[in-house]
Amino acid sequence: MPVSVRVAYDRAVHETPALHSGARLAAKLKATIIVNDTEFNHAGEMSVDDRHLYHEALEALFPPSIAVSVNEAEARKSRHQKVLIIALAVSVLAGAVYFWLHSFFS
Repeated sequence: MPVSVRVAYDRAVHETPALHSGARLAAKLKATIIVNDTEFNHAGEMSVDDRHLYHEALEALFPPSIAVSVNEAEARKSRHQKVLIIALAVSVLAGAVYFWLHSFFS
């Protein structure tokens, strides 16, 4: 990497605040971010100072010790849907067996 590019890369990497759990959650949301009366579509549009304020605010709401995972919530929702489909299929099968036995022995 050329020296000038390396310096810019190092500065960008070291000046960017750590992405805490709240920031990961906020990145999944489709919302407008407003910092100091300026609207942004995502954190990448912000200046380094505004992004730092944004991450500090998210850290205050969602401390790093809290594990936030949108993927787990999506997986749980998917599991609930699968259980609902299985329960529905079993109830339909049980109803079919009941009516078949009822017609057979009546």
